[in-house]
Parts: sequence; structure tokens; C-alpha cells
Amino acid sequence: MSSQAGALHILFIRHGETQDNIDRILQGHRDTSLTPKGHQEAEVLAKKLKSQSIEAIYHSPLIRILQTIDPVLRTHPDVALYPENDLKGQCLGELEGGSYDTVDMDNPRSADGKPDVENFDDFVARLMRVMGKIVGVEAHRTESGTRRNVAVATHGVGITSIIKALEERKIARRGPEVYEVRWPDSDDVARLTVERPLELPVKNGELIWEEVKGRPFLIERWGKKEKALQ
Repeated sequence: MSSQAGALHILFIRHGETQDNIDRILQGHRDTSLTPKGHQEAEVLAKKLKSQSIEAIYHSPLIRILQTIDPVLRTHPDVALYPENDLKGQCLGELEGGSYDTVDMDNPRSADGKPDVENFDDFVARLMRVMGKIVGVEAHRTESGTRRNVAVATHGVGITSIIKALEERKIARRGPEVYEVRWPDSDDVARLTVERPLELPVKNGELIWEEVKGRPFLIERWGKKEKALQ
């Protein structure tokens, strides 16, 4: 299915390891840098993607994301780069810089109502708005009989949220390399194929989610088998 002519392929990239990840500290919009291991993870990713064409990268503007995609840019110097503030993770307000233990990491809504925390449903709506923009723009850049590859570099909970939202709207189906994981375990790349992108309901350069028919989104890859929920 991934080789279907005229398809749009979206690769999701999560940032590499940060010190806050090690220390179990909530990051949210907190701007943190990669650890040496995180930089190594970014180099490994770049090697995996070196032979793959990537026409555009949409990315969160936070430092840990910029450091993660930097090695990819070195191997794809002509790629179009689009910073998107709406690809940031959920703003956690006064919880940022605090311990994971202050929230239920298995419940993405557990921080709702805390001081200055972005409501989780508002966060998901924000992500889907920017994804509507990305798919809408890139769908019309996908010529008939070709495949177009773009990357979305964002944060782990964001990747999980986008995939779950597509499934909840019943417009996506799963391939065999998809594993349901806990919210904190979205630490692997994910891939989507958008089939027949030129037939999608796009107005003014933005996908109209409510008018999508059938299940044109194929979740090709998500999660790791060893972390799959039983």
C-alpha cells in the first residue's frame, strides 16, 4: 500500500533524549536540549533516512526538535523547512519543570484544570488544525502518479494524540506494524500514508476534517512491539 501511486507519505519524528526525560521532569513548552545520547539518536535517524527522499519538514520550534532534525537536514540540504508553533507539545503551565509524579502519566487529561495548563482537548484540536493545514498544502503538491514524502517533527504525546484522533474520527485504519502503547511510550517514529490525496476535501489550502469520506489514512507504523499494551 505504501508504494501506491499518487500517495502522500507522512513520517512523524519525535525528539531524542533530553535530561528532563532522564530525570522524569515534565517539559511541555519548556525549552530543553538533547543529551549526548539524544544527539546520537538523531544521527542514527539521519542515517536511516539518508537514502529516502523528503520534500518538506514541518517542525516544532523547540530546541530539542531542532537538534533532532539537524543531522537530517545535513543529508537533505534542499528540503523545505516549515516551523510551526502549533506542533509544540501541550503547555503544562506551572507543572513544567516538575516531576512526572505530579500527574497521571497514563491519563492525558490528568493535568486539566491545573494553573496555566492547556486543556488537553484544546491541545488535540490545535494539533489537528495544523495537521489539516499540512495535509491540505501537501496533498495539492502531490502530483498524480507520484509519491510525496514529508516529515512532521514533534513531541511524543503529540504523535499519539494525532494518531488517536484519526482513529476516533474513523478515517484511519491500521497496518500490521502498529502497536498500541502507553501515552509516555510514543518514542518511536510513526508513518502515515494518505491515499488519493488529490481527492481529499481541501479548501483554501486546508483539509476539512468533517468532510473526509472513508478511511484514506493508513497508519503504517506506530509504537514498538516490546512496549505494546496487552
